[in-house]
This record gives sequence, C-alpha cells and structure tokens, in this order.
Amino acid sequence: MARNPNKKRCKARSKRTGKQCKNWAKPGWDVCHYHGAGGGAPKGNKNAVTTGEYETIWLDTLDDEERVLFDKIKTDVLKQLDEEIKLMTIRERRMMQRIQRLRQADFTVVKIKQGTEKGRKTDIQESEGTLGQIQAIEEALTRVQEKKAKLLDLKHKIETGADKDDGSLAELAQAIRESKLRAGDG
Repeated sequence: MARNPNKKRCKARSKRTGKQCKNWAKPGWDVCHYHGAGGGAPKGNKNAVTTGEYETIWLDTLDDEERVLFDKIKTDVLKQLDEEIKLMTIRERRMMQRIQRLRQADFTVVKIKQGTEKGRKTDIQESEGTLGQIQAIEEALTRVQEKKAKLLDLKHKIETGADKDDGSLAELAQAIRESKLRAGDG
C-alpha cells in the first residue's frame, strides 16, 4: 500500500511508447509539473522580450506615462495609419528605456537554461555583456525608426495626393499589414 493514499500518478502518456508517466501528479492536478501542472508564464510576463522591436503593444496595456504620450502624439489622416505611427513611437520609447536601464547596469546579464552535460541534467549559464544587448536594441531601434519614417512618408503622399498611380495605397496597406503581423510576434 502507498504511504500516502491521496497521491496519484501523472496521467500523461508518452506519444512514442504509449506508457504512462511515472511521476507523481501535482496536488489538485491530474498531471505532474513536467506535463503542465501549474506551468506557464504569469500573465503579462515580458521575459522573452529582448529588443522590443516586435513586442506586442495593446492600447489597454499602456502605463500611465504611455497613455499621456499616446494622447499627445498628433496625427491627422487615416485612423489606421495614425495608430501605427503612435504605436511605433511608443515602441521607440520602450526600446530607449531598455537601453537606458542597461547603461545604468554595471553587470553582465546571465541567462540560465536547463541542459545536459555528460549525461546529467544541469543548469547552463549563458552570459551576454550589456554592451552587446545595447547594440542589439540600437540596431532594432534603427529598423523600427525606418518603418516609422516609411509610414510617415506614405501618410504625406496620401495627404498631398502625390503619386496616386504608383500604387502607394497598396504599399501603405502592405506596410500596415507587415507592421501588425510583426507587432503580434512579441
């Protein structure tokens, strides 16, 4: 008889062999921590954000400072284009804030990953200097600013009616689609 009759085994099965997992299930769950009990990142987790170039930004998640900034950003034409320009400006701000935080830090950021060394599970430390991180963010910031400049140029073309026959509206639609797709990459 088991020492604790309330304990139960994980109900997950191997896809390859079909055998049931031998770990103990987490209390209140049917599976162990390896198979999803209590797992997952907390809501609003930004651990995967490195440069911020593709960070998802939603209007309802802006902090108080960003809401004020959002309302101060003035644009006049095409609601969708205006929103993209505003969000690009907020993305630039967040990236510059990351650079500022890294410049103030005098230490090397260490990422710890689970790995296998000589057949044993171990924590592997991966170091990256703050200078390398700053350079990566600055490169991404340059790409974001180029996208913003392209959106502003397209807005200007639409406002002035210049180059109506060169497909600038199609170019605008494509730029907005790409921007929205990338914004969802997180």
